[in-house]
Amino acid sequence: MILSKRLSLAATLLALTGCVGTTGPAADDYYADDFAIEKAAPRKTAPVVRKDAARPVETRAVETASGDSDISAYANAQNSEVGKRISSIAAKLAQINDGIAKNGAAFDALKTQSAREAETYYENVAKIYARLQKGTTPGNPELTAMWKQSAQLLAGADKNMTETAKLSTEAARAKNELDSLLNTATETYMVPGALESDHENLKKVEDDARRSIISLDRLSSEIAAQITRQQQYFSAEKQNIDQLEKEIRNGGMINADHSKAAAPIALNAVSALPEANLTGRRPLMVIRFNKKNVAYERSLYDAVKAALDKRPSTNFEIVAVGSGAADEAEAAKNAEAVRDTLTSMGLPEDRVFVSKTEKTGVKSTEVHLYLK
Repeated sequence: MILSKRLSLAATLLALTGCVGTTGPAADDYYADDFAIEKAAPRKTAPVVRKDAARPVETRAVETASGDSDISAYANAQNSEVGKRISSIAAKLAQINDGIAKNGAAFDALKTQSAREAETYYENVAKIYARLQKGTTPGNPELTAMWKQSAQLLAGADKNMTETAKLSTEAARAKNELDSLLNTATETYMVPGALESDHENLKKVEDDARRSIISLDRLSSEIAAQITRQQQYFSAEKQNIDQLEKEIRNGGMINADHSKAAAPIALNAVSALPEANLTGRRPLMVIRFNKKNVAYERSLYDAVKAALDKRPSTNFEIVAVGSGAADEAEAAKNAEAVRDTLTSMGLPEDRVFVSKTEKTGVKSTEVHLYLK
């Protein structure tokens, strides 16, 4: 009986103790001694986290030609040795892409500068030729000043060509680095201890590297084409600018076979010009010679450049337009001046054709430019 009473008392005490433990820390302290090993792990390794942080680490591609990539996205949550290696590869890829982006921006800037300087150069040269063809004073200071500016622009083209060649070297170096990086990525597949997510991330790195190679190859091709154009432009114009200096000192064209001047249209052979067939055609440009010294060179250059950008192999037809027989000679002379301007800008003579037409109601002679 005594034993029964003791057991009953113990049961009552345990029940009371358990009720208190549900609302206070004593219960945790009580059970902590018996379950220390099992309780320690969840107590220390289950910190409060946001729901979005509890998700697995997302993987996304390194943006090509940009240094803004999230490199850590390639390392898995367990931070394995393979994951660290992938992060290192991705970091190198981002560095290469950043260099590609900077070189691309530098190339675009050089190309824009070259086009702007070439436009001014050809405009100056065309004006100088026009003055020389009419005849001017020997050593004309106005033409001399224009020639000096043109010579400086040509020297700038040589400098731009050197800078562009440096970008070509940088592009070749980046290509070697990308090839080496891809080899490293391939070797990483053989490293033991990788998780499946590691290999998935590795595939993403490889894909990004291959996209970078495609972008780099495109940039390299554009750079090579630009260097070729610059070399042709510089070598041809270097001879012309030297010849032009002599002609300015002379006050006129030294010989009729100038490399940039087309054979002149004889005024007594105007009738031999073919009649233009303009049915269904619209002029690319209309130049009205309603006053002396019409400044058409810049507009002509812009129109021809835009046409050649769209179709590099296109030819051009210059049409002398007058209201009747009385205007034919003047219209032909103006057409000749426009043709000489085009050839002085570097357009081959065999891609420029001249014809004539009559147009009733015109108040002055005109020159129309058509694509042919």
